[in-house]
Amino acid sequence: MMSGKRKKQKIDLKIKRRNPINVLASLFTTISLYLGIASIFASIGSEFDKAAYFILLAIIFDSLDGTIAKMTNSVSEFGKQYDSLSDLVTFGVAPGILVFMAYLPEGLHLPVSPRTESIIGKTGSYMAIIYVICAALRLARFNTFETEKRDSFRGLPSPAAGGTLSAFVLFLNYFEPRLELHKLGPFAYYALGPMAVILALLMVSAVKYPKDRLKYFIFAPKPAFLTLAITAFVIAIIHYAMTTSVAIVLFPIMLAYVGFGLGDTLYQYLSATPEKERETEKINKEPLPKNL
Repeated sequence: MMSGKRKKQKIDLKIKRRNPINVLASLFTTISLYLGIASIFASIGSEFDKAAYFILLAIIFDSLDGTIAKMTNSVSEFGKQYDSLSDLVTFGVAPGILVFMAYLPEGLHLPVSPRTESIIGKTGSYMAIIYVICAALRLARFNTFETEKRDSFRGLPSPAAGGTLSAFVLFLNYFEPRLELHKLGPFAYYALGPMAVILALLMVSAVKYPKDRLKYFIFAPKPAFLTLAITAFVIAIIHYAMTTSVAIVLFPIMLAYVGFGLGDTLYQYLSATPEKERETEKINKEPLPKNL
């Protein structure tokens, strides 16, 4: 039997999780996270003064989010998780990259492409910021509300999003010859950013992705013989592609997972709609009670 102390701890944790999210405090956390990402970009561009100022400015916003939450008596588990992830990037990763880039020998500093000064180049940095912030929000939501869920994830898992984006780069680089070494091809240059934004939005969406259901499908599929027959064709296709390049295989596999979640959520929504309509009709047909 569970002791009274453990029961009380569980109840307290549930109450904390139900606390409403303080939007203003989370907004300051988001600004702090943005400044950390901006500092990383500045360090990569050898703008070390700017990188340092961004980190110092982030300290102000980081202290404000906690202060506002305490003043309004709305400290939430989500806010704590989000703040911790933001601090990891802003006060952990950003200073580390600043030190690493500052100690690189002069000839080894990363060359900044003229593309970065173009409208698309600047937009790319904005899309990267959106991606990182959405990943942090996704992880904070998972750590707060969904660690005990078994059947599915709410929103695209961040490893799947990062894997899809990386596989997309390999896929495009295989089919599109690059203009220069360490540069993306013309199509990849324009397509990578929008793909990052789409995956970012899926991370913070309500689209459900299989968790334990995927394990059951792999280890104990219902139409077992049909599944094995389909697997044979899949293995043949993968073998053919891998003899050419792994880059051809990875992106379609990752994209299939992304698409499965969207399709499954749409199917669940459409199948649930007729049931709701039938229930509404049943309620409407029921005779109203006569007044005595």
